[in-house]
Amino acid sequence: MNEHEFIARLDGSERVSVNVVTDGRLLVAIGYEFGYRLDEIRGGATFTLVFLRDDSEGARRRAAWATHFYRTNGAWWDGCWPPHLRHLPDTVTPAQAGAARIAVHRFDRNGTSPTRAILLIGGLAALIGAGFGHETPALALSLLALAVTLFAIMPSAARWILTAHNRQLAVVERFENQRHYPTSHDPEAA
Repeated sequence: MNEHEFIARLDGSERVSVNVVTDGRLLVAIGYEFGYRLDEIRGGATFTLVFLRDDSEGARRRAAWATHFYRTNGAWWDGCWPPHLRHLPDTVTPAQAGAARIAVHRFDRNGTSPTRAILLIGGLAALIGAGFGHETPALALSLLALAVTLFAIMPSAARWILTAHNRQLAVVERFENQRHYPTSHDPEAA
């Protein structure tokens, strides 16, 4: 689905679902600019993004500007990624912000639980393997060392994930801080 087809689906409906084959970050960025927030991600290789209409004042204002820019020059991103910022090295593109919003959404839904669960299951499997491999000391010791390592890195892994989450929040914040709307025109009057 191209961006024009997706924008046409953002018609004010309370809930919009879209099947995605790519990473979906640009669709998340577009949805956000047109007044929707990512509510759910379903699936695996091909997945479905579910958006909910955001009725807050800020979301309505974003949607009005995005609609204005889209109808005026086809550039829905002009309000969130103004032309004078596009060539600066530390500017955040809408796609980068969309990727960060997906990462924040996943963290908000799951936290560090999936990673800790994988490490715990891996550690337990290695311990069980060490028990079954007791007749081969080198194998048993290797599996025991693996189990200890997996259990030991569990707290560090949680910290790494929290650090990555904070980096994604910073990307979203930088993106929001670069937002600029001209003051000479009210898009809601258009």
